[in-house]
Amino acid sequence: MIIREFETILASLKAKGAYCGIEFNYKGPAHLSIGQEAAAVGAAASLEPHDHIFGSHRSHGEFIAKGLSAIRKLPDDAMRLIMESHERGALLRTVETSLQGPKGIETAENFLLLGLLAEIFMRSTGFNRGMGGSMHAFFPPFGTYPNNAIVGASAGIATGAALRKKLAGASGITVANAGDGSTGCGPVWEAMNFAAMAQFDTLWADAFKGGLPVLFFFNNNFYAMGGQTIGETMGWDRLSRIGLAVNQQAIHAETVDGTNPLAVADAVARKRELLVQGRGPALLDVECYRSSGHSTTDINSYRTKDEMQAWEQHDPII
Repeated sequence: MIIREFETILASLKAKGAYCGIEFNYKGPAHLSIGQEAAAVGAAASLEPHDHIFGSHRSHGEFIAKGLSAIRKLPDDAMRLIMESHERGALLRTVETSLQGPKGIETAENFLLLGLLAEIFMRSTGFNRGMGGSMHAFFPPFGTYPNNAIVGASAGIATGAALRKKLAGASGITVANAGDGSTGCGPVWEAMNFAAMAQFDTLWADAFKGGLPVLFFFNNNFYAMGGQTIGETMGWDRLSRIGLAVNQQAIHAETVDGTNPLAVADAVARKRELLVQGRGPALLDVECYRSSGHSTTDINSYRTKDEMQAWEQHDPII
């Protein structure tokens, strides 16, 4: 519900220049995940604060879900230290001064939401002083790393981060969030192949054996911008089948109901266990639907009203 309302704010400001009577001329990008919230929430529920996620093209929901999950799992004193030390406590002071209310977890939640919103609005109180904006916001204490304007780029970056975790002996996993359209991009296939190289088991020293701890998490909303992946821009009929091309384990590929956060949470928990055991990488084909356009200028001319209305029955908020 928080993710849905947060992105509804952005959509309203982008389209109308106002939200609930508050006027603001937002000129930045707005790639919204409205309709896909259950995928982000389910994944975050089964991740730990030291697990690192790298964003898909529409990453606001991923950022918020991972942040809320980290807030609930971090000890109170650690959470307070994070807020006080970030930019010398400037964002925390803004939250406590301007958003007065119950202390405790509500303060941390407001810290997360205002920090991201201010970043999107290019304000100095944003997590990255307003220089990252909508697509490149990040906050390492929560394990949230940037989105990327290059389709599927999270695959290579998350694979590199997973390699670093392996070599440094660091705990946790990395998650590469991407859309189904990214399976048409070479770097995504290169990343999956690199993460599953046989040499990790056959040639590396015992202390470093095992595939990389990276989860390729595909938010499969059936469209690559305006092209339908099944039957049009791709050759596969079910995204999870691409795992068969990578290794004998098909990188533990699985298709999941992405409109059900509990199903996603269960799948991510099972894949995470494999990854921390050195049996990675893994792939999840998380089927969902974006009820918003690719961006706010998208008039959805490539899909019918009947299709969109049919998917409304599977909206995760309902």
